[in-house]
Amino acid sequence: MKAIINAKIVYTDRIREGSILLNADRIVSTGDISIPEDADIIDAGGLFAGPGLIDEHVHGYHQYGEGFDITDNTRAVADAHLKHGVTSITPSPSYSLRYERCMSVIEQCNQAIKEGHNTIAGIHLEGPYINYRMGAGKKYAWKYSDAVFSGLFEAACGHVLHCTYAPEMPYAENVEDIINRYGAVMDIGHTMADPASIYRSASKGLKIVTHLFDATGNYKGIHASDMTGDPQDGVSYVVLGIPDMYYEIISDVRGIHVTQSSQRLALRCAGEDHIILVSDCTYHRRADEDPEEYPENDLRSCRDINIGKTGNLFGSRLTVADCAANFMKATGADIRIAFKCASTNSAVALGLDEQVGSIAPGKKANLVFTDDAFRVKNVIFEGKPVGDVRTSVFA
Repeated sequence: MKAIINAKIVYTDRIREGSILLNADRIVSTGDISIPEDADIIDAGGLFAGPGLIDEHVHGYHQYGEGFDITDNTRAVADAHLKHGVTSITPSPSYSLRYERCMSVIEQCNQAIKEGHNTIAGIHLEGPYINYRMGAGKKYAWKYSDAVFSGLFEAACGHVLHCTYAPEMPYAENVEDIINRYGAVMDIGHTMADPASIYRSASKGLKIVTHLFDATGNYKGIHASDMTGDPQDGVSYVVLGIPDMYYEIISDVRGIHVTQSSQRLALRCAGEDHIILVSDCTYHRRADEDPEEYPENDLRSCRDINIGKTGNLFGSRLTVADCAANFMKATGADIRIAFKCASTNSAVALGLDEQVGSIAPGKKANLVFTDDAFRVKNVIFEGKPVGDVRTSVFA
């Protein structure tokens, strides 16, 4: 049995100083509790102790001189993010992958879940059936097939937890029926959907908006404008008006994926219970260029994002802890809200909340210790301290 003492315990609705008692891989009790004499003591030293972080949207890892891609080594990606406090992860094979490479990620995740004692909780299919105008490019687009799409779910053996698609595509209702048939959560993203298509998707169970404000557009055109002023009825603005949605946000240092004003708008509209922070981290093999070689107005000068060959945004080098730290600065959210957005909300959205996402008796002993700027100082996974804990190089 282990006892964590001198912690500021981050619950979903409050922060209280106290202790946390662990038995094997479970939380036994929390708060003002008696510590057994034979317990192994872990002194939190006054740090915040929150639930293990969840990254529901990730393609790779690129920090500390290391680079891993989920197509080559899914477990290495998960293990690297664990050192930054991510104790549950859903690797994201994306629209840009050929069929064989997508299947390779699915097979790697299946094997990891079968073996257990690792952070892979399921799979996130980011596509393959999205709007190629919002990220994929025609050469990466898959020709739609009910059989092929169903085959991805069959191959995943029930491990697909959520799936992103574009609701304006002509086959979208087939996609929705298949996602629902296999019991996965419906996400929309990489889309220029019209309001009617979005509302139809919502009526069929839409729950998550894939990286809000990023790779979303307006059905009237990418540069649509209205006589009344600002462009209206873009995807992000329509979905923010639909109750009970969850909204992924990638929060980088400069607000390139999502501007700071848009992050504040999202938090105000959605509330603290419906924002999900994700890294969308990729291992970009061209990312060894030195950002300091570029002027500040060049996106390549940003250290925590990746830029593709054509100058387009190509994911990030972030972790969820980075996003939480940036989100706090952008919105003024406190650390309790940051932990909800970095853990609790994703757990609820994906149906994992009986096991993870908050600190409560009976839940997994997955914990993260941070300072007040959300710099990760210690990580416990399944009741055991994680070695080589890392604070982001971008912090």
